[in-house]
Amino acid sequence: MLAAHPTARLRVFALWIPMLNGDGKGDIDTHVLDDPRVTNLWDGDRVIGRWLADKRVGSIGEPGNVVWDAYFAFGGESRWTDVPSGLLAAGSTIIDETDALDTRFIPTLVT
Repeated sequence: MLAAHPTARLRVFALWIPMLNGDGKGDIDTHVLDDPRVTNLWDGDRVIGRWLADKRVGSIGEPGNVVWDAYFAFGGESRWTDVPSGLLAAGSTIIDETDALDTRFIPTLVT
């Protein structure tokens, strides 16, 4: 998506969460999302993953669990209060649910 839309005004926050044995901050391959619009963040304590699950953002996750291998796309007017507003698309697992990005998010990109 990033390579296909190099002039799109967007920001990507990649939250890396250790969920599998051997997952560690030093094992992150940031080249997967090698684009200046991407900010890579480490959530070693799963704080964001738990918050997303507790709030059921995009109807993903369950309270008390951790959301991971998911994406959330928000419009420029979104505000992060108790629950973020302006959700355009969400899916989990990322690979299996990317059609929502194509149909609901990519058409909103301003190039």
